[in-house]
Amino acid sequence: MHRGLLAILLTLVSALTLSSQELEWSVDMNAVFNNREGGDEETPDQTFIFTRITPQIGVSMDSARHRIMGGVTWYQPMNDHLHGYKVLPSLYYMYKDDKKGYKFAIGVIPDAIKMPKFLQSDSLNYVNPNIKGFMIDVHKPHFYFLSWLNWRQLRTKNHREAFDVTGQVFWLKHFNENNSLKAGGLVRYNHLAKSYDYSDPTQGVVDNFNINPQVEYSHQWNNGYFGATAGILISCDHDRHFPKWHKPVGFLGNLKGNWKWITINEDIYAGDRQMPLYDNFSTLLYQGDQFYHNKFYSRTDLIATIFNRDYLNLEVKLTYHVTEKVTAFWQQLAVRFYLDKNLWKQYRNKKKGGDYLPLQPLF
Repeated sequence: MHRGLLAILLTLVSALTLSSQELEWSVDMNAVFNNREGGDEETPDQTFIFTRITPQIGVSMDSARHRIMGGVTWYQPMNDHLHGYKVLPSLYYMYKDDKKGYKFAIGVIPDAIKMPKFLQSDSLNYVNPNIKGFMIDVHKPHFYFLSWLNWRQLRTKNHREAFDVTGQVFWLKHFNENNSLKAGGLVRYNHLAKSYDYSDPTQGVVDNFNINPQVEYSHQWNNGYFGATAGILISCDHDRHFPKWHKPVGFLGNLKGNWKWITINEDIYAGDRQMPLYDNFSTLLYQGDQFYHNKFYSRTDLIATIFNRDYLNLEVKLTYHVTEKVTAFWQQLAVRFYLDKNLWKQYRNKKKGGDYLPLQPLF
């Protein structure tokens, strides 16, 4: 047994020694002002003003196919006494093969996924954008698969176990360079279990399933883009204390248009109230936007991109929420600064008269 472990260790050390190793680093910073007016007791008036910075450092091997990265995500509200800050460590391994279109990562992965709003709200994404688990990404010219496990909370005496598993799969049909069709969908299983405190009779296992089949048509041209998506959102929710299953179903659609520096995005939901157990478990179970806890919901985003470079993005966003009960109006100013080793090389290459290289995202 010990000889086997020693052989594995020597093999890993030899591989690291023989492989070409490079230092990797990145800095990702977001500064956001988001003022929210309107809503109700579930979405009260409030203002988010914060900075969030994620420095990372690590090492890559075999032409960056293997990468180990570590760092922190520091969320800091801009208040008088610096209360409410969060420091979230990140440490993950990633395998990436661009030729075959494969990516895999495991660990605590910072800000890697932009989820639909019915899965994760803006507010929760501000505070905790990391994935604690693993991610798989397969990207082919006519096929796309993405799946992740996010373990939100470990089971302790005072905390209940909470995790979700999500998978997306889409088939792509390109009619020509301007028109394409995408068909597929998303499936999520969301789980809330008990803590180790068995004396609490109110605790029971809770299950939440989401299924979202959809079809999307898109058309793009030199200065713009238009896309239309239509689908169905099906949910199944069950508190095992009770025999009843809740099965809300509704239409979920999206229209998105972009012309130069202006973007309009419209999300529409109509049907049964999603998140039927929200009044009992709130964000302990559900991570999605509370506006979907209505029979009708329209969200309109008007976005103006003031400045956009590989390393810096500045945008102004006006968001209108309409349900059968309330209306709300949000105003947001957001700045994102991103720099890594590759962008730094591009900057130095540009100063010498060269061209920028394409930026490769994490996922």
